[in-house]
Amino acid sequence: MRTIMENLDGAGGSARADEVGSRYGLMKPPELTAEIASRRWRELNRLIHACMVLHGVGRDRRPFQRLLRTAGALVGATRGIFYMRCEGESALEAVAASGFLRGVPERLRSGSELAGVAMRVGKPLLVSRPTESWLEEEMRWLGESSCVVFPILREGQPWGVLQLLRSEAFSEEEAVLLWMYALVVEDALPSLAQAVRDNEPSISSTSSHAGLISLSVFESRLDWELECVLWGGRSSTLLRISLSPHGGGPQEEPLRQSKVLRVVRSCLRGVDLVSPGAAGDLLVFLPEMDASEGQQVAQKIRRALVQSRVLGEESAVIHSLRIAQATCPDQGKRREDLLRSLDSQT
Repeated sequence: MRTIMENLDGAGGSARADEVGSRYGLMKPPELTAEIASRRWRELNRLIHACMVLHGVGRDRRPFQRLLRTAGALVGATRGIFYMRCEGESALEAVAASGFLRGVPERLRSGSELAGVAMRVGKPLLVSRPTESWLEEEMRWLGESSCVVFPILREGQPWGVLQLLRSEAFSEEEAVLLWMYALVVEDALPSLAQAVRDNEPSISSTSSHAGLISLSVFESRLDWELECVLWGGRSSTLLRISLSPHGGGPQEEPLRQSKVLRVVRSCLRGVDLVSPGAAGDLLVFLPEMDASEGQQVAQKIRRALVQSRVLGEESAVIHSLRIAQATCPDQGKRREDLLRSLDSQT
């Protein structure tokens, strides 16, 4: 099934996006005028509060839900969906929703067409009781007669889309305030990434021995780090080191593992995470390292393990030692996506 963004990338889809953007796109710039301030002082107070709330988003277990909730409260929306770009920038994915008692309809989970258009044209859209048949159908699925959709950029590139809904038509002035809020969020994304990282769970009391953490703690930390990437941090890389079979007895295995870990750790930074995998391998996470940097670390680990001979003679190890690599967001934005990418390389 083609995604919303792929549909809009074709010639016909591009023409439709341009037409919708021209007809429903916000005409006023995101500037606070004296007239808006005097007429919308209640909404302006909510905007100030929403901006203050941003300081706590990074410490929230559901940060996307917090952003959606504060934006909706700003204009009194009864429903809302927060979409993020995914799958190599070719699709949208609903990461938070409110007001849908039975959950977001399946056909909207990968993006509404209005959300795709807003991301493509790069400005808010205001739609109320449309006459186009396809828009009427979409509004029925969304469950309200009026909506405002506005994109959020990260470093100038599409990052997410907020779609808010209610029965009463949204005004241009409300959309202007939402656009201003989006600009504040865009400016705050780097600091939000750091806030997420600062709130990561401690691993000091959960290490089985120096340099190695349990798989459950590793997964928790990995999820937090991937959240940092989504909020505007640099790419991060996950490695899986598949070790050659051990020829010695079971009593020798702990010593061998300790030697392997010591060699691997000598190639890493203090912030890098190492955990035993489910199949006797090692998982290594490299925060804020892109694909090329991660490849350099993988080569360094391979060279160190081969030269150390902790896995056996060099001639026997060099072809059996495998190190798979997956980078966020290139190979996925979630732990499961990265692990699937690692599996496909073995």
